[in-house]
Amino acid sequence: MSVFVSDFTSSSVWEVTHDDAPGGAHGGTIDPATVVHLSGLDGTPDHNFLVVTCPVCGSASTHPAGGGAQPQSVQQMFVNHVDANGCPCGQIAATDASALGESHVRLLVNRQDGPGRWQLA
Repeated sequence: MSVFVSDFTSSSVWEVTHDDAPGGAHGGTIDPATVVHLSGLDGTPDHNFLVVTCPVCGSASTHPAGGGAQPQSVQQMFVNHVDANGCPCGQIAATDASALGESHVRLLVNRQDGPGRWQLA
């Protein structure tokens, strides 16, 4: 499947799983600050995608705001990322209230995959 965040228990360390790694699945922990937005052709960050890198082998997976094959986990990753860092589109600053981050990500999901895709309570 991919490299994905499998546990958000701590705000300073996330568990990552690389389930389709050659030789078998593996994983480890990452600093959430290493999760970054995909860069567009012009070099600016695209707020619709986040990249997670495997701490073991360096493979990376790009995840859409809608969540792809793991909507709940990926949507939570986006919310946590926006709450901590704001959004590169400029609509949400890192200093804004965390409730704004969830609303912003929900809007991204609705625009990307439609309103029925939101998985977070």
